[in-house]
Amino acid sequence: MAEPKQRPPFPMLFFIGLVVAGIAALSGLGYMLTTAIEMVRSGRGLETYRTFWFVEFNWLSFLVLVAGTVLALLIAGVMRFREFLQWRSLEKKYGETDKE
Repeated sequence: MAEPKQRPPFPMLFFIGLVVAGIAALSGLGYMLTTAIEMVRSGRGLETYRTFWFVEFNWLSFLVLVAGTVLALLIAGVMRFREFLQWRSLEKKYGETDKE
């Protein structure tokens, strides 16, 4: 008789590392946003800086990039919510599907 497959234990160290990396990434993004806002408010928003990969970029474009990313995430969330509502109404109308 075959033994049932067991899931390996959840690696707690991996989860802790993921949380620490996420906090570091968000704090880095926050620092970049505050720097960009200060530069734009002081009238130096079109000054260029070099990224880690030596690509020239300016602070105003960085703010537009972040705003576009947030807008895209909001639109995707609204579309996902509408899809969820449509599935729920279909399941209510025709009954739940048989999931294996």
